[in-house]
Amino acid sequence: MSLWEVVWRIGLPLIVVVGVAAAVSVAFFDPPDKFSRPRGWQWAWVGLWLMTAGDAAFGNDRSWFERAWKGAIAVLVAVAVTVALWRHYRWRKRVRLADDSPPLVPRPPGSDS
Repeated sequence: MSLWEVVWRIGLPLIVVVGVAAAVSVAFFDPPDKFSRPRGWQWAWVGLWLMTAGDAAFGNDRSWFERAWKGAIAVLVAVAVTVALWRHYRWRKRVRLADDSPPLVPRPPGSDS
């Protein structure tokens, strides 16, 4: 195997996985008010995530290593987005309650339990 093949088949996937792991750490440690939903062209990232997850799950003619790193990327991206959404939702709820605004989910009268 030539050096280029080693870099393409092993080096590049490792760099991509490390980059996505950095995105997960950003989701954990960035302030929750910086999160925003995708707009416009940013929805392309959702398509790329779906393609990567599909290749990992159904890529029959792919090597085990390629399916493994694509699966790892799909899982890490899903974890990053879930954590960012959860933190943003909790932050938004706390800010609303601090402003004495009505709660996000109104309770019917008499259900103070």
